[in-house]
Amino acid sequence: MEKEGKWKYFRIAALLSAAIAITLHFPLVVNYLFNYESAEHRHHFMISFTHLGMELFITFLVALLMFTLNFFILLPVQKHERLHILRIFLSVILTFSSVTILNHLFYSVKEILDPQPWVRGHREEFDIRNFFVSALVIGSVLIIRLIFQKQTVTLENETLRREALQSQFESLKNQLSPHFLFNSLTALKILIKEAPDIAQNYVNSLSKALRYTLQSNEKRLVTLKEEMDFMESYLFLIKMRFDTNLTVQTHIPESHLLFKIPPLTIQTLVENAIKHNEISRKNPLTISIQVTPEDTLKVINPIQMKLTPQDGTGIGLSNLSKQFMLLIGREITISRENNHFKVEVPLIK
Repeated sequence: MEKEGKWKYFRIAALLSAAIAITLHFPLVVNYLFNYESAEHRHHFMISFTHLGMELFITFLVALLMFTLNFFILLPVQKHERLHILRIFLSVILTFSSVTILNHLFYSVKEILDPQPWVRGHREEFDIRNFFVSALVIGSVLIIRLIFQKQTVTLENETLRREALQSQFESLKNQLSPHFLFNSLTALKILIKEAPDIAQNYVNSLSKALRYTLQSNEKRLVTLKEEMDFMESYLFLIKMRFDTNLTVQTHIPESHLLFKIPPLTIQTLVENAIKHNEISRKNPLTISIQVTPEDTLKVINPIQMKLTPQDGTGIGLSNLSKQFMLLIGREITISRENNHFKVEVPLIK
């Protein structure tokens, strides 16, 4: 990254040097172009253009050399290096000292190569112009340094934000697996006591469900088809516990099976409905899982409050909503209408 920053700096320095040279001499260029008429004028124009070309080159070279000098003094690409006032002071002293030497050198070389009078006509103007160029260079380098540092801070903050979101997301996912395991083992314990002959089938289905749960911890998203395949094993486990007192109806068109959701989303919604509602022969529970025309997944169940409501653990719908917020910036929708509890989650294309 440091090497890339160095080349980027010198590309910017070359462009700025050219821009400074052209800007300072632009009025002369315009003046010469508008006075290009007779042969005498054309001859004068060629001589003046030679002078102008030399001035452009000298101004460009002075600016580029000062950019190079300040690269080592002001350290513009050292994004984490603190800039002390002494460095700025040293930059000013060395820059103007170097320009003084360059002024004498370039003026002497110019007189040898081109004895014609200067376009501007005065040595003082030549010196002042190059000192002005040096001041522009120092200011430009300081601005470049600020821009580089701002870009670095922005990129680092974005990286840290993504890492924090990823860490939070993984933490939320990891909370779901122990919760599912605890409930499944509790159900298995009951089943072993009540129906030991079918406990083996329950263990096999539990194994498939747990395998999916463990694998899902490595994924941020799964397809709706993968989630529904898992739900078949999960619902088998649940129905072993509630028998015909629990019915789960699914209405998912094939066109939506490749849409994606966070793993264990549907399981969390179904488990929430089971946890907070009475399920008995007198009050059987029907849970509906359906896809809406707005490409969302809706889970609906009638509200059948238990005589002794079960306290929540804080894991469930709240964490599921946080997962969707971290992934796509949208929360799940929870509503109660006509004595029905509805949870709607967005499907991700």
